[in-house]
Amino acid sequence: MSDLLAMDRRTARAAAGESISLSDEQAKVLLGELGPQEDVLAVYHNGWGSVVLAKDGLILLRSLLKPIAICVPAPLRILRRTYGMSDSVDVLVLGHPYKLWGSKLDPKGELLMAMGEILPSGSPLRPGRGIRLSTWMSRHPVLMAAAVFGVLFAVLGPGSGEKEVVAQKPEPVLAVPDFEGTSLATAAASAGLHPWQTVSAADASSDQRPVKTTTSGWQVCFQSPSRDEMVRPSVRTLTLYAVPEQEECPDRLHGPRRIVMPDLVGEQADDASHALGDLGLERVIYFHAYTGKRLHDGLQDLADWQVCRQQPEPDTEVSTGPQIDLWLIGLSGPCTEPSPKPTPKPKPKPEPKPEPKPRPQPSYGTSSGGATTGGSNSGGSSGGGSTSGGSSGNSGGSTGGTGSRPGVQFGQYCSPVGAFATTIDGRPAKCFMGKDGNARWGYNSG
Repeated sequence: MSDLLAMDRRTARAAAGESISLSDEQAKVLLGELGPQEDVLAVYHNGWGSVVLAKDGLILLRSLLKPIAICVPAPLRILRRTYGMSDSVDVLVLGHPYKLWGSKLDPKGELLMAMGEILPSGSPLRPGRGIRLSTWMSRHPVLMAAAVFGVLFAVLGPGSGEKEVVAQKPEPVLAVPDFEGTSLATAAASAGLHPWQTVSAADASSDQRPVKTTTSGWQVCFQSPSRDEMVRPSVRTLTLYAVPEQEECPDRLHGPRRIVMPDLVGEQADDASHALGDLGLERVIYFHAYTGKRLHDGLQDLADWQVCRQQPEPDTEVSTGPQIDLWLIGLSGPCTEPSPKPTPKPKPKPEPKPEPKPRPQPSYGTSSGGATTGGSNSGGSSGGGSTSGGSSGNSGGSTGGTGSRPGVQFGQYCSPVGAFATTIDGRPAKCFMGKDGNARWGYNSG
């Protein structure tokens, strides 16, 4: 095997285990046809060429001078199970039988059988006798040369001039129509107007999903033979490579799928899950729309919840690998979290009314001297007093102990001891000498 294959992760195992050698040019062509994650499983002999069994099907390597690769997607069509001393397996490739043998990694052809299906003996896909004869002729050139020589001798021998050689009218060549972009079922029906040996369908993406020409809802992305190629349909197989109509065609044959993210907002979680499953998007994580916390139980008891948000956004192109996030809310809840009800403020406590300040009480301790003075004045007025002076004399007489003084309070200082007065509330009072040596008004109980 080429060193190029030994250094590549996809072909290293085959390079170490197989005895069939490939040139550097064949290795470059093979590596260019393999997908990023497509490993080589086995390598087989086939006449003057080699056939590689990969994860997605067969790759035929033809021509030693200028190698080319022909891809045959799985599932393979097996014409004959393992047989003969070389443990060969016959596989139908582009309408022709291919005899594969000689693999060290798959000596009994078990990997080939596991990736294909046996065509029934009465299947219209099986090549006719003429195809099998042409295949035998290409694989036995010496015997074929001898047979041709015998035929020519019989035709050109004695009496040959008496025989007419009837020339067969060659089959007309067809320019292959363009089926790309049309419905798969429509393209297959249109192809049936021409005498193709077989019209088949296959998944155009790397997922290799099973598909039939009668499958509805699929669109053609690629075709083999390509459009405008000149072929004879009766000896060729037309293969239509398609994907579901809700997908975009891959960038290349057997490339990764291109899925446009649907708009799931407003859908029930159960319906959204089924829609994603139909697209092959299996990694779906659910979150609560308000809290953002993950709902670990999946759709248990959440099937009727509503999708509020999604990631990736609608109409975004995704592959089959990324994670899909959906935010859900209960059936009766709005997607936007309602604002919490405001907490009522407590009523302010009434401030206590200030206690009334006590009214200042008049002091009579110093005014008693004035009363005495008034007595003196009354005495002075006896000589030439008037009515006013007489009143003053009566007041002075009260201070001197002969009258009463209204409007005093118990406990106030008083003078002189023994004087009488009346309190503000009308009770009798008398001036008593206290133990501290100060005279104060007290209750006159006499």
